[in-house]
Amino acid sequence: MATLQNFDAEIAKTKQVVQDMRSKIEQSGTMLDTLATSDKKIGDANFDLENARIEDVLKQQKVMEGNIADLIIGLEDATNVFGAEFESMKNYTGWEKFIGIFSSQSKQRMRTDRVRNMSLAGNLQE
Repeated sequence: MATLQNFDAEIAKTKQVVQDMRSKIEQSGTMLDTLATSDKKIGDANFDLENARIEDVLKQQKVMEGNIADLIIGLEDATNVFGAEFESMKNYTGWEKFIGIFSSQSKQRMRTDRVRNMSLAGNLQE
Protein backbone atom coordinates (compact mmCIF):
# COMPACT_ATOMS: atom_id res chain seq x y z
CA MET A 1 0.00 0.00 0.00
CA ALA A 2 2.89 2.31 0.79
CA THR A 3 4.28 1.67 -2.69
CA LEU A 4 1.04 2.79 -4.28
CA GLN A 5 1.05 5.93 -2.13
CA ASN A 6 4.64 6.60 -3.18
CA PHE A 7 3.65 6.17 -6.82
CA ASP A 8 0.72 8.53 -6.32
CA ALA A 9 3.02 11.10 -4.73
CA GLU A 10 5.56 10.75 -7.53
CA ILE A 11 2.82 11.06 -10.14
CA ALA A 12 1.52 14.20 -8.44
CA LYS A 13 5.04 15.67 -8.39
CA THR A 14 5.53 14.80 -12.03
CA LYS A 15 2.20 16.38 -12.97
CA GLN A 16 3.23 19.56 -11.16
CA VAL A 17 6.59 19.61 -12.97
CA VAL A 18 4.81 19.12 -16.30
CA GLN A 19 2.39 21.94 -15.50
CA ASP A 20 5.27 24.25 -14.52
CA MET A 21 7.12 23.33 -17.69
CA ARG A 22 4.05 24.02 -19.85
CA SER A 23 3.65 27.39 -18.18
CA LYS A 24 7.28 28.27 -18.80
CA ILE A 25 7.07 27.09 -22.41
CA GLU A 26 3.99 29.24 -22.92
CA GLN A 27 5.79 32.23 -21.41
CA SER A 28 8.78 31.53 -23.63
CA GLY A 29 6.57 31.32 -26.70
CA THR A 30 4.95 34.64 -25.86
CA MET A 31 8.32 36.28 -25.36
CA LEU A 32 9.70 34.80 -28.58
CA ASP A 33 6.66 36.08 -30.49
CA THR A 34 7.25 39.51 -29.02
CA LEU A 35 10.89 39.40 -30.04
CA ALA A 36 10.05 38.24 -33.53
CA THR A 37 7.66 41.12 -34.10
CA SER A 38 9.83 43.83 -32.61
CA ASP A 39 13.09 45.48 -33.46
CA LYS A 40 14.83 44.35 -30.26
CA LYS A 41 18.46 43.44 -30.36
CA ILE A 42 19.99 40.25 -29.01
CA GLY A 43 21.85 42.16 -26.29
CA ASP A 44 18.59 43.41 -24.79
CA ALA A 45 17.95 42.50 -21.13
CA ASN A 46 14.56 40.90 -21.91
CA PHE A 47 16.23 38.59 -24.42
CA ASP A 48 18.74 37.45 -21.79
CA LEU A 49 15.91 36.80 -19.34
CA GLU A 50 14.13 34.70 -21.93
CA ASN A 51 17.25 32.61 -22.51
CA ALA A 52 17.44 32.00 -18.77
CA ARG A 53 13.78 30.89 -18.75
CA ILE A 54 14.37 28.48 -21.62
CA GLU A 55 17.28 26.98 -19.69
CA ASP A 56 14.98 26.55 -16.68
CA VAL A 57 12.45 24.75 -18.86
CA LEU A 58 15.12 22.41 -20.19
CA LYS A 59 16.33 21.67 -16.65
CA GLN A 60 12.78 20.95 -15.52
CA GLN A 61 12.29 18.65 -18.49
CA LYS A 62 15.35 16.62 -17.48
CA VAL A 63 14.07 16.37 -13.89
CA MET A 64 10.68 15.26 -15.15
CA GLU A 65 12.22 12.61 -17.40
CA GLY A 66 14.19 11.30 -14.42
CA ASN A 67 11.04 11.13 -12.28
CA ILE A 68 9.16 9.27 -14.99
CA ALA A 69 12.03 6.81 -15.37
CA ASP A 70 12.07 6.23 -11.59
CA LEU A 71 8.32 5.59 -11.62
CA ILE A 72 8.61 3.10 -14.46
CA ILE A 73 11.50 1.25 -12.81
CA GLY A 74 9.65 1.12 -9.48
CA LEU A 75 6.50 -0.16 -11.13
CA GLU A 76 8.47 -2.80 -12.99
CA ASP A 77 10.14 -3.96 -9.76
CA ALA A 78 6.79 -4.19 -7.97
CA THR A 79 5.30 -6.11 -10.89
CA ASN A 80 8.21 -8.55 -10.93
CA VAL A 81 7.85 -9.23 -7.20
CA PHE A 82 4.15 -9.92 -7.51
CA GLY A 83 4.73 -12.04 -10.61
CA ALA A 84 7.15 -14.24 -8.71
CA GLU A 85 4.71 -14.55 -5.80
CA PHE A 86 1.84 -15.54 -8.09
CA GLU A 87 4.06 -18.02 -9.92
CA SER A 88 5.01 -19.65 -6.62
CA MET A 89 1.32 -19.96 -5.79
CA LYS A 90 0.67 -21.90 -9.00
CA ASN A 91 3.44 -24.43 -8.44
CA TYR A 92 3.43 -27.23 -5.89
CA THR A 93 6.00 -27.25 -3.10
CA GLY A 94 8.27 -30.24 -2.60
CA TRP A 95 6.18 -31.45 0.34
CA GLU A 96 2.98 -31.14 -1.67
CA LYS A 97 4.53 -33.16 -4.51
CA PHE A 98 5.60 -35.83 -2.03
CA ILE A 99 2.07 -36.03 -0.59
CA GLY A 100 0.77 -36.17 -4.17
CA ILE A 101 2.47 -39.53 -4.62
CA PHE A 102 -0.03 -40.93 -2.12
CA SER A 103 -3.05 -38.70 -2.73
CA SER A 104 -3.53 -36.16 -5.49
CA GLN A 105 -6.58 -34.74 -3.69
CA SER A 106 -4.52 -34.07 -0.57
CA LYS A 107 -1.82 -32.46 -2.70
CA GLN A 108 -4.39 -30.15 -4.31
CA ARG A 109 -6.02 -29.37 -0.94
CA MET A 110 -2.65 -28.50 0.62
CA ARG A 111 -1.82 -26.11 -2.23
CA THR A 112 -5.27 -24.52 -2.04
CA ASP A 113 -4.86 -23.95 1.71
CA ARG A 114 -1.37 -22.51 1.20
CA VAL A 115 -2.61 -20.10 -1.48
CA ARG A 116 -5.59 -19.00 0.63
CA ASN A 117 -3.39 -18.30 3.65
CA MET A 118 -0.56 -16.63 1.75
CA SER A 119 -0.25 -12.94 2.54
CA LEU A 120 0.90 -10.38 -0.01
CA ALA A 121 0.87 -7.59 2.58
CA GLY A 122 4.65 -7.74 3.00
CA ASN A 123 5.19 -7.09 -0.69
CA LEU A 124 2.69 -4.25 -0.69
CA GLN A 125 4.66 -2.54 2.08
CA GLU A 126 7.80 -2.57 -0.04
